[in-house]
Amino acid sequence: MGIIYETTRKMHAKEVDFWNMEETFEYIQFYEFFELLILYSDDSKEMVANYLINKDEFLKLDFYVHNYVYVNNTGSDDVRPDDASYHNFLKTLDMKHEFYHHNYNAYENDDPELYPTEQFLTDALEEHIADDIDDKFWKVEDILKLGCIIDIGLDATIFDEHREAMNSDASTTLKYIRERKELKERLIAEQVRNSKMQKIDPNIYDITVEQLVKKEKEIKGLLNKIEHLEQNAIADNDKTMHPRTANTVSKIIAALASELLNMDLTQPFANDSNGKIMAAIEKQGNTVSKDVIAHWLKLAHENSI
Repeated sequence: MGIIYETTRKMHAKEVDFWNMEETFEYIQFYEFFELLILYSDDSKEMVANYLINKDEFLKLDFYVHNYVYVNNTGSDDVRPDDASYHNFLKTLDMKHEFYHHNYNAYENDDPELYPTEQFLTDALEEHIADDIDDKFWKVEDILKLGCIIDIGLDATIFDEHREAMNSDASTTLKYIRERKELKERLIAEQVRNSKMQKIDPNIYDITVEQLVKKEKEIKGLLNKIEHLEQNAIADNDKTMHPRTANTVSKIIAALASELLNMDLTQPFANDSNGKIMAAIEKQGNTVSKDVIAHWLKLAHENSI
């Protein structure tokens, strides 16, 4: 707390704190819960109001009317502030919060007939909430038991988090922003420090992931091309391919195998070339003999010289 707060606290140590609402924590004002639900759901006022007004269980939610009860030192209740000067009143009277339970239809015999919960939601849709709603509360425990609230995932923990966020002041928000910024800067500095100690580029992870994605696309493209070539491969029972076509195919194989896959075409039966190609073809559910693969690798080598 600040200097002014501490000074005021010492001056009025025996006086009543009229703004202490800790005892009201189990209740929540109509409009405060409405704003909390908007924050939680990230929906518009109209969406939230329409959701609640169409839920019969919510419309039949009991409500509570808030009032202050003043108690003097003798224990007598209902002593009004005008019975003493304001200064003496602060010194001699205690004030406590009272919440008076009402059924949802408590005012149904009034003229006009009123249902506070439904009236509030209707006013919220029309964006003109009456002042007399300020003393109307719902009990938090009752709200969280409703099926329509459970359905949207709002539980006690989330409720408390959002209520705290709504009641946080600007200094608290600023503190969180600064702490987050400081933490981010520390993490970046630590990442750079570790990378320097190991002589590693601090961005190496992102670069590596990008390269792997690119390489994966290249490999998929190569496998598709090899599969296409395999369909035209020379076999004992195949018709002889036109020399010009065979020449073109062999050049494509040379480019794929030698330039992109770094295979040694001078060894057409080696595992690093023939074996890898055969494994890739079999992985796709196809079969090509080792001799056929060697034939094309050899032809590719001859046309790449």
